[in-house]
Amino acid sequence: MIGSRGDVVSWTKRISALARSGRAAEAVAAFAMMDAAPNALTLASVLPACAALRSLCAGRAVHGFWLRRGGAPGVNLIVDNAVLDVYAKCGAVGSARHLFDGMPRRDVRTWTAMVWGLARSGTPHDAVGMFRAMLLDGGAAPNEATVVSVLHAAARTGALACGEALHAYALKRGLAGDQVVGNALINAYAKCGDARMAFRAFGELPEKDLVSWGTVTMAMAVNGRCREALILLSLMLRRGVWPDGAVFLALLSACCHAGLADQALEVLDAMRRVYGIAPGKEHYTCALDACGRAGRLDKFEEIVSQMPVEFDQQVLGVFCSSASKWRARGVAGVGGEQLWGRFLDGEVEAGGGMYALMSKSLADAGRWEDACAVRERMTARRIEKTVACTWI
Repeated sequence: MIGSRGDVVSWTKRISALARSGRAAEAVAAFAMMDAAPNALTLASVLPACAALRSLCAGRAVHGFWLRRGGAPGVNLIVDNAVLDVYAKCGAVGSARHLFDGMPRRDVRTWTAMVWGLARSGTPHDAVGMFRAMLLDGGAAPNEATVVSVLHAAARTGALACGEALHAYALKRGLAGDQVVGNALINAYAKCGDARMAFRAFGELPEKDLVSWGTVTMAMAVNGRCREALILLSLMLRRGVWPDGAVFLALLSACCHAGLADQALEVLDAMRRVYGIAPGKEHYTCALDACGRAGRLDKFEEIVSQMPVEFDQQVLGVFCSSASKWRARGVAGVGGEQLWGRFLDGEVEAGGGMYALMSKSLADAGRWEDACAVRERMTARRIEKTVACTWI
């Protein structure tokens, strides 16, 4: 219960407790119901809730209230950082940068929020530049969160040299052994195409959690190291780590990249039967893609029949692209008659590109009447395919 009218301390305690316990919407609602004038601590308590909800509108309203109360940048660093965090997490990079530039004093939270926002909503090169500016400024030393944020930016740029420099910095500062930083290093090396260094960063971790195992497995998968990815599953089990859906998605991706249809089907079956994990749509789609790359379109209907989710445009797209590829190579009898039929019966909503691909696939199969029927349906539904263009 709230105390007497005008008891800002009670309101602030309530809002802070709600925000800290993950009840962000209730924290914002309590702030809106206040019958006392909020102080700086109240605002610093409700702003993290706005950030958690990704509510830019609520964040701007709180910031506006603070400015009207004389809260110019520099008056209260804690509130400034909280506002900056809202803008960064809501993707309002321009507002964040405007506030950041006007702050006379900045601490590690200020710099980290700015690097984080630029890494995810701005350009990754700007995030790396902000990190360099932080080092040159010397007013605050980067912490684990700062390094993780700039590693995310390096992963997006695919700049291996940048990832290596950040790895060296993390080692020098003694941060590379941190689990979150180590996981970010593995991901950065994987996105930069260096599977060997991704595995090395994994090996340097003193403690490896499920995210570490899943990240290094995906690193092997995206770099075509299917054998190593499957070996990592055995190592996980020996260490007593139980795989989750993300690990199995990485294994299926590895099989997909290598075109190993039988292994992908075995992984999908083991996931459900041995480990008791219900495959999601992404797992089934990955297995379908693996079968498509191996020319095993005869397995498509079997896999689709097991899917607990709706047969949709994405699944159909995998089938169409695979069918077109193998028919172009002269492979006959690739199956999937029920899938063709379900599309022709109008069970799947699709865009113009999918209709055009389906029409071409049917024409390549010699089914000219069905190909014409697809085109006629496009015309009847006024579906158009966007014409491709280039700026070159």
